[in-house]
Amino acid sequence: MTDVRCDPIGPVNRFINWIFSGGGWKPKILRKLVSIVFHVELPVLKHPLRMNHPYGIIINSNVQLGKNVTVFQGVTIGSKRNGRKAGSPVIGDDVCIFPNAVVIGQITIGAGATIGPGSVVVDDVPPGVTVVGNPARQLHAGSGAK
Repeated sequence: MTDVRCDPIGPVNRFINWIFSGGGWKPKILRKLVSIVFHVELPVLKHPLRMNHPYGIIINSNVQLGKNVTVFQGVTIGSKRNGRKAGSPVIGDDVCIFPNAVVIGQITIGAGATIGPGSVVVDDVPPGVTVVGNPARQLHAGSGAK
């Protein structure tokens, strides 16, 4: 099975990355239009974000994204306002987050980790680990990108 982190980025994905990368002359109205059409809310991107099926993706503006992160449709990566682990997630390099997963709070997702579909992640995920379920639990180690 091919690792989705190696898939080429398609034209729609490249366009969305261009709109949300850096500041520059790109008007806020264009970002808002893309957000409405694709139902995405993204921070300013420092690195390209691989979005397989780029619809319904919400990423809080305070989230730190690593390089070569892959997210699928319906993913929410958000901050927690108060209580235990209040803050925003730090997502490492080469992380893959499958459809409808939720990552919330001041947690760290290690490099090469995989988050299964529909998982709710509220605790740190070590590098190279796959987590699944609600709440997310470790499936097995060593499944990260090579």
